[in-house]
Formats: sequence, structure tokens, C-alpha cells
Amino acid sequence: MNTISRNNSLLDIQYQQRETLSDALSDPYTLAIIDFADQSQLPDDKRIIIGTPALAGGDLLEVWRTDELPESGMLGDVHYRRTSTLIFGQVLVANDNDSIESITQSIYQQINRLQQEFGYPQMIRVWNYLSSINRYDDGMERYQSFCVGRHQAIDTSSGFESHLPAATAVGTHDDNVLVYFIAAREDGLQIENPLQVSAFDYPARYAPKSPAFSRAMVKQWGKSKHLYISGTASILGHETRHKYKLLEQLDECLNNMDILITEANKQADIGIQDVSDLTGIKLYLRQQEDLEAVISHLRKRAGNKVHVAVLHADICRDDLLLEIEGFWVE
Repeated sequence: MNTISRNNSLLDIQYQQRETLSDALSDPYTLAIIDFADQSQLPDDKRIIIGTPALAGGDLLEVWRTDELPESGMLGDVHYRRTSTLIFGQVLVANDNDSIESITQSIYQQINRLQQEFGYPQMIRVWNYLSSINRYDDGMERYQSFCVGRHQAIDTSSGFESHLPAATAVGTHDDNVLVYFIAAREDGLQIENPLQVSAFDYPARYAPKSPAFSRAMVKQWGKSKHLYISGTASILGHETRHKYKLLEQLDECLNNMDILITEANKQADIGIQDVSDLTGIKLYLRQQEDLEAVISHLRKRAGNKVHVAVLHADICRDDLLLEIEGFWVE
């Protein structure tokens, strides 16, 4: 592995104008470029196109860079780029005749193998994009089947809940399953919301196996701290609040994110106060016609400093109209 350093951050995440795409692709220190369109694709080992079309913020690219020249490779279906401290991977699988449960189990088993083989045991952040997430197949909603498949593949030994990454799982309108992730040699700090039941402790009525993720994660990358906030919905305890009410759900999501920032400050002194201090927000919106109202209300709460992308996607519960994730880079 080439470990020539350019004396920069171990991991940096920035939003850049789309016109800089060729420069980002040619930069050897680029780890990944996150983009959005109608169809999920992996056009090369750096760029990920997610099948959640951008309704707002489509002029921006999310660019991940490192301080070392990453090594590229493939193990099974997993494409990866890695440095001495972290590994970034992506898997794109056609959703053909196999069940979402078996597809998910296979993806996560391959990711586990990659982590073990190269020695990056700590999963930090995962994104899951599933086709037709609310559809029922063989009597079970596809999101529930996804939860079962993921749970079957991950480490379910005693105490595994204390090592779960931040995560997002939303629905696309194409025919693929896309998962991408960042893992590390060393652990991050798991953050939970005291007003929510931890997802891994949800009652069985939501799925035969609980969703396996933490509400947020703080990760120290050298001298820089990152906060990754999972996909966050209008949920208190474990129940949906404000069913089918758009702006009320948006406020509840932002309240939950503010609580996570407060908890992260208590445990890791990250030095930010609320969602207006985040580096970036992705808002997944079920109905395109709600865009103007959502953008206007979000800006009133979060201000104009934070980068915002609004993406067209389905949400894990059919009574939820939106979901939000965020991140902060020191």
C-alpha cells in the first residue's frame, strides 16, 4: 500500500460544484464521489451514483478525500478503496429473482469478510438503498426482510449492539440494491437518543429482527472529529409521530437531530450546538410536490450555512413522509 502523505486530514468530506467532477476523479487522493440520479450505478472505483434523484442540491457533489494514496481492489462483489487507517466500500447488486433477505445477507457477509481479511473491524457508517422498500413480498415488507438479512449476517454475539454503526436505509425506484460504507481500524463512539428506543431494541412488531444501527457516531480521524447522524425520522420512543403530516414530521426529525448533537457534545465535546452547525444534510422526501414547503421550513430551522440535498426516496415506514441524515466535519 502506498502511504505517501500529503499532510492533510485522514478523512475529509466536502461539497463541490458539479463542474469539478473531472478534477475530483483525477485527484489520486479522492476516496469516493457521491452523486445522485434516477438509477444506481458504479461507473468506476471512485464514483457512486445513487438512485435517489436530487430534487434540490443537484449542482453539488459529495467528495471524500484522504491523506494517503488509496489502494483500490475488489473482493467478491465489494469494490473498495483503502488506506492504512480506513476502508471505503460499495456493493451494487441487481434485485432479480432473489429475495431482499438473501441479497442483504450475502452483501453483509461479503462486507464482513472484507473487514476481517484486511483488518478494519470497526464499521463506522453505512448507507443502504433498496428498491421498493415498502412493497410486500411473501407476506413481509421488504424493509423488514432487509432487517432480517442484515441481522443474520452481522455479529450477533453478546454486546454486539454497542458496536453498531450509524446507518441509513431508504427506498429507490430502480431495480438495484446499493450499499456503501466506511470502516476503520479503531472504534468510533456510538450515540443514542434518550427520547427514542434504540433501533436495535425495537419491539418485534416492526420486524422479526430489529434494525441494527446506532442513532449517530462520533469518529476521531487523526486531529479531526466527525459526527455522522443516521437516517432520522419523526419517531419518539419507537412510534411514528405526526403520521402523514409533513412539516410536523420535519420539525420532529430536526428536534431528534438536535438531541443527538447535544448527546455528542456531552460525550465527545464536538463543539457544535444544533443542526445549523452541521456540514451537510440529506433529506429523503417521499413526494416531490412537497419540495418547496420542505426547503422553506428547513432553512428557517437550519439556516443557510449548511449544505442541503433533497433526494426523492421512499421511507422505511409508509406513514413517514421524509427522513433526514446529517454529518459534521471539524
